[in-house]
Amino acid sequence: MLITVKGITKRYRVGVEIVHALSGVDLEIGENEFVAIMGSSGSGKSTLMNILGCLDRPTEGEYWLDGRRTDRMTPSELAQVRNERIGFVFQSFELLPRATAMANVELPSIYAVGARRRTRKQRARAALDRVGLANRMDHRPNQLSGGQKQRVAIARALLNEPAILLADEPTGNLDSNTTDEILALFGQLHDEGQTVIIVTHEDEVAAHCQRVIRLHDGRIASDLPIAEDPAGATRANPVPDEGTT
Repeated sequence: MLITVKGITKRYRVGVEIVHALSGVDLEIGENEFVAIMGSSGSGKSTLMNILGCLDRPTEGEYWLDGRRTDRMTPSELAQVRNERIGFVFQSFELLPRATAMANVELPSIYAVGARRRTRKQRARAALDRVGLANRMDHRPNQLSGGQKQRVAIARALLNEPAILLADEPTGNLDSNTTDEILALFGQLHDEGQTVIIVTHEDEVAAHCQRVIRLHDGRIASDLPIAEDPAGATRANPVPDEGTT
């Protein structure tokens, strides 16, 4: 199993109060799954994303990634996991404004041990080609559309061939047509064997995934294939309007 989470809890102190962000979450995600993690504000989905991305540690419980227990790793070990095993895609793209698409995509390999400049550039070109931007590698972010910026961000996330592609509201800044294009790209990457986890609050986004995990008050409220998730199934297979044939 690629991801195994056992009894994860996360507590924060806010003033004199203790906030229970996660309360005993158990979860497994296998290789080449396409998963949406959903929940309203305060449900715990962002906290769970941070733990799955090794950006935060649980208060209690175990998180196993690729057979390694991450909740016991040192900060340097966690940094290596984030760089090599997890590709991050963010809502706001997080691109360097003065750097070209090529330079932005190269960034993760700059910090990789033993990565040579020539190899780094070859891999960056291949990643941009994979997302359909081979002809935009010398463009800066202000010369790119929103969808192209997100494609650059996805190429950057793919550079080190991560075990997991973890996307946090990746279509939040995009219009509906561009959203469909980016979600189709995630679907293509999944078809090629990539494990994809999308954190979202939108049922329309989750409908493109194969499995929907819904959180409520720090617990898993449901964990279903998209065909069995009520809201997701409705959007994936809309009912025709009356009078249509």
